[in-house]
Amino acid sequence: MYMSIEIPEIDDYPKGFPAFWLKTLFVGTVSQNYQVNALASTYVRLVEAALIEYGLGSSKLREFWDTHDSFNLGAMHRCISHFESCLSDMQRAINCYRRLRRNRNQDPLSVALNTEKAGFVTDAVADQVRNMRNEIHHLDENLIEGRLQQGQWIALRLDGPERPHPTEAQQTIKSIDRLAIAGRELLFSDLSTWLTEMAHVADKIANFDAKASGQPVPSGAA
Repeated sequence: MYMSIEIPEIDDYPKGFPAFWLKTLFVGTVSQNYQVNALASTYVRLVEAALIEYGLGSSKLREFWDTHDSFNLGAMHRCISHFESCLSDMQRAINCYRRLRRNRNQDPLSVALNTEKAGFVTDAVADQVRNMRNEIHHLDENLIEGRLQQGQWIALRLDGPERPHPTEAQQTIKSIDRLAIAGRELLFSDLSTWLTEMAHVADKIANFDAKASGQPVPSGAA
């Protein structure tokens, strides 16, 4: 059996969003409103973390399959943990972003973020991420409570279809192109698309200038 690892690389923002943190420290926050600043900072931090966990998960999976002198189970375990953390970070970031856009005082940053319809914030996408994250946590609960049955998976797993090799008889190609748990699946192609979009929004927040946006800046909103 041949293996085909089909995890898209995310090359955008390899160093995260240093402009956001430098601006916050030395220039000023993105808003005069404390809650908006807190939500924006948390969103950017979680997206940075999700990008790192995604990259580490991909790296550890390749390390597992590229190790030929031993069975590198430790790399696979770390791979699973990285993707579990990635999903958790993404779900928390989505929650922050949704609340950030619903600022009742019409903060300039919130208004600017509402000018674009982000795909990752739609129910169709957000529900998939949340459901996968919840299944991971419910699995822990079921394990602790002794509700898991013999043969059930005890962690998030990496999976994909297996198909006949096009040129070698009696050989197959196993694709690793998705995360799976408790009957739910999430394709890496979708995950990378959503995470890339989340990163672009984080970059937009990092470079946001309330005065240049043309939106009225509330006075005394801090």
